[in-house]
Amino acid sequence: MTGSSFRYLIKEGFRNVWSNRMMSIASICVLMSCLVMIGCASMIFINIESLLGKMEEENVVMVYIKDDTSDADISAMEKELNDIPNVKETQFVSKEEAWNEQLSTMDQAQAEFFTEISSDIPLPDAYKVTVADLNYFDDTINEIKKLNNIDTIRENKDLAQKLVSIRHGVEVISIVIVAVLLAISIFIISNTIKLTVYSRRLEISIMKSVGATNNFVRFPFVVEGMLLGIISGIISLGLVWGVYELAITQFSSLLSSLGLDALAFTDYALPMLGIFIAIGIITGVGGALLSMGKYLNKEGSEISAI
Repeated sequence: MTGSSFRYLIKEGFRNVWSNRMMSIASICVLMSCLVMIGCASMIFINIESLLGKMEEENVVMVYIKDDTSDADISAMEKELNDIPNVKETQFVSKEEAWNEQLSTMDQAQAEFFTEISSDIPLPDAYKVTVADLNYFDDTINEIKKLNNIDTIRENKDLAQKLVSIRHGVEVISIVIVAVLLAISIFIISNTIKLTVYSRRLEISIMKSVGATNNFVRFPFVVEGMLLGIISGIISLGLVWGVYELAITQFSSLLSSLGLDALAFTDYALPMLGIFIAIGIITGVGGALLSMGKYLNKEGSEISAI
């Protein structure tokens, strides 16, 4: 294929979008509606995953140290805790710090009473340990228990198990919903493209009658499918962005009362745009090529007679 032919076919692809603008608009609208549903569902599940991640970070393990432990052993324990594979972070909490925090939760009379009856602090030093992956929560606790100079360990195993179950459930549901929406999208889009190709079977017949090769006939449709996919992807991203920002505005008071912050859409805009355009191009080009197959296998006179 020469350069002039290549440029001609690209121009034909762009011209076809405008010449058959009603079918082009129909294809864009169908693809756009499917992508918007996929995008909105994805943002909902991404926010749920973020919320679960924050809850997991707050599910810390408190490791209390024996009173007679030396400062050197306490420092060594921090290194031993950090060496455990599933430990994400450790924070030392001195008994003075813990006691002052405890007093701050009491009213003034209670705080004065406890400080006057004894100068001794009734709390041990401790390490606040954050677990990286709750799937290995039990294994991590067992490793911590093997360390020396530990008095007690406070952990919430039930909450950890519930968070893991919820996360797995959300992952399965999100995958199923997005997969179903994608399957529906492909089905609807392929049928829309079939109608588009069927409405232009005479055009294909004429091109075949004058000796055009299959690739020569296909190329403008490929360009057209790519163009429609890119347009659909860009518009869909704008619509998802608008719906997401509107939802955040409407539910801002509820989120604030729960102490939650919605994720910024800008952090996911470029990846989502790339995915939308990829889906649009694949479905647009793939649907066009598959739908044209039966017409390309016929001679021009046969297509004209359909």
